[in-house]
Amino acid sequence: MISRVTMYSLLLGLLLAAGIWLWSSGQKDPCERFLAGDKSAPASVWVVSGTRTIEVPCSDWLMRQATTVQVFCLVDLILIVLFVLNALLDLRDQLAVWRSRRPQY
Repeated sequence: MISRVTMYSLLLGLLLAAGIWLWSSGQKDPCERFLAGDKSAPASVWVVSGTRTIEVPCSDWLMRQATTVQVFCLVDLILIVLFVLNALLDLRDQLAVWRSRRPQY
């Protein structure tokens, strides 16, 4: 039997991941040309991080995103870890029930 926490963490994780993907696909990306193979486009972008401006390579998707998207990605990662741990606990409990119902010889 799958617990409610496992199901809710899976559904919330998938919902949040889909929301992040939909949001980022709707944004204009300055690295889009470089990632498509155009080597004449710049390989990095300047990103404001707090009080500093840093140069971030185009290959680093997460650092090029806004702070809110980074926080949502962290929350999604936590939900994925929660789902995996609860799924493993559910599997352990299910195996214990299966072993207890097995006939003893």
